[in-house]
Amino acid sequence: MLVAIKFEGNKSISSGDLAAKIATAPTSGFFTKVPRYYDADLFAIDGKRLVRWYNEKGFYEAKVAGIDENRDDKGRVTLVVHIDEGRRAIIRKQELLGVEALEKGEIGDLVAGLPIHPGDEFDEDGYEKAKSVLVLELRERGFAQAEVTGAVKVMPLDGQAEIIFTAQPGKRFKFGKVVVSGNRAIPADQIAFAAGIDRGQQYSPSAMALAQQRIYNLGTFSGVRVGLEPLGDSNVAVVRVNVREAPFQTVRAGVGLQIEDTRWEVPRVSAEYTNRSLLGGLRRLELGTTVGYAFVPDLLSYLRGESNRSDSGLTNNSFAQLTVPNVFLPGLDAVSRGEFAREFQSGFHYDEVAARFALVYRRGHHSLSPSLNFVRYFQAGLSAGLDTLLAKGGNGAGLLQDCAPSCTLTYPEIRYSYDARDNAFEPTRGFYVTVDLQQTLKPGSFTYFRLQPEARAYQALGRFVVLAGRVVYGALILEGDTKSPFTQRFFGGGQNANRGYAPLRQGPKLGAQPVSSFGGADVFGLQQREYASVGVPTGGNGMMLLSGEVRLKTDYLFKNTAVVPFVDASRVTAAYQRPWEGQLEIAPGLGLRYITPFGPLRLDVGYLLNPIAVSTPAFTYVDKSNNIHEVQPTVVSNSCDSKTLACIHESRWAYHLTLGEAF
Repeated sequence: MLVAIKFEGNKSISSGDLAAKIATAPTSGFFTKVPRYYDADLFAIDGKRLVRWYNEKGFYEAKVAGIDENRDDKGRVTLVVHIDEGRRAIIRKQELLGVEALEKGEIGDLVAGLPIHPGDEFDEDGYEKAKSVLVLELRERGFAQAEVTGAVKVMPLDGQAEIIFTAQPGKRFKFGKVVVSGNRAIPADQIAFAAGIDRGQQYSPSAMALAQQRIYNLGTFSGVRVGLEPLGDSNVAVVRVNVREAPFQTVRAGVGLQIEDTRWEVPRVSAEYTNRSLLGGLRRLELGTTVGYAFVPDLLSYLRGESNRSDSGLTNNSFAQLTVPNVFLPGLDAVSRGEFAREFQSGFHYDEVAARFALVYRRGHHSLSPSLNFVRYFQAGLSAGLDTLLAKGGNGAGLLQDCAPSCTLTYPEIRYSYDARDNAFEPTRGFYVTVDLQQTLKPGSFTYFRLQPEARAYQALGRFVVLAGRVVYGALILEGDTKSPFTQRFFGGGQNANRGYAPLRQGPKLGAQPVSSFGGADVFGLQQREYASVGVPTGGNGMMLLSGEVRLKTDYLFKNTAVVPFVDASRVTAAYQRPWEGQLEIAPGLGLRYITPFGPLRLDVGYLLNPIAVSTPAFTYVDKSNNIHEVQPTVVSNSCDSKTLACIHESRWAYHLTLGEAF
């Protein structure tokens, strides 16, 4: 039985890559073994495969120097293959012929854009890729029928190679008319305008790809294909747009629930209506509502009567949105949106009406959206354990600063995004960058500037491993002696933030539900003191988050599964800080994934290595007998013990079950 194959002397090519190129394989399997045996004749052919693979990588002197068959006392064989790589050929000279009719600057751009150049190590894959790059670049410059051939002269004794590319550009084409087919209710001229291709414009594949993206982004079509009609003797390329219209009106509904450490929403019912051709055009109307019942802190406490029932209630989030595409120019959409929300959270509740007008421009990977937003909060208040703070100076450290019972927020916002990921839901390669800026205006109760940039990057290492990283920074900069609205502050913790914390639990907190430290009046002549027993997150004006994951597919154990070690490091601070300032709370953890058609179902478990204790501010309240009570500052910490009186304990462990990747 063959138990292993080892390679020695392979300094330039990994053992895994070499093993993938041969037919001989060792015994494999985790729960059940698939026995395989060593065949010397078969491996003689594998030796030729290895040499050919090295030749493709530019090692023309490579050879299999020897093979050792190491057998143990049970007759199991470990094969040791000795590789002599030799020298790797260097590209000594590289020429590009057949482009004499192009302008000098165009030729220079073609040469500079090649992935290989003189002085580089030769690789057949790189050579083939270079030919493909030349074809693409020529076609981007209007040569729709361009072809490229090549020849390589290898000098093994000198360790050198010479490459000659020969191009046949053909004629330079311009776009003709745009012909639309497959449409039934949507006028062809509207679809052609959305494509953004003008008659007489120089032909390029990127313009056609952008046209397809623009038409698909309209949301009206379930299928879009943009191609060329057969090219004739003239230099005019006629564009063919084939579409398949989606159902113009759809209704969706669903039932779910949301469970957090300090809040349950059970049940949660959602419904949505979409009209993709309002009044017979490309205008899109979307109506939606989500209704649930929020139990604070949880349903069991509510049923047992241990929580104040006024802290729980019916929640609602409803919206109406109208999108008018292609205003002024292709790819520019006008979006008008209205919202109503009623929310109950741990520590506060509020109602909200909001209006938003935005322009959204998309071009390739880029997206730019300026908007004007108006929000009115009303019937806002603190939970039963916190409501006395408003009457006794709690606003200075409170949760609803300047928003009880109502407040107004008006701000323009601009958001820019660059999305170069291979997949928006389960990315394996590429990166994503976005920057969000807000500045308040009057009428409004607040004056601030808000900045939140974010970057994500993904890199696949073979078929089964993906590295993923993210960095997010947030700063809410107040102007003068003003406060910040609670809905625009930064909250940390949860399945998409620092997974060492429960949702929203990281950062500054406010004390609630005071208790006596001694459980009675004076004891041994000591003055009784009161402390908070619950810490309510208030959010902060500063935030920093770093996250890294190693996504390991484990299909070889269980189909559609993955294991994800991760590390999150973050902070949420009362005042904003520069990105490199302040201590980060670090939480390593482990996640399990089950891949579904709707995205990965994931369970993440995080553990805080260096939790930072926070202190709730002191406050006073008046009881039913008009006695004034002073509540002392209380520590919220992960290291409380029985000897610490004024301490609210939080676990270092956090568990998260959700659908979709963390980022």
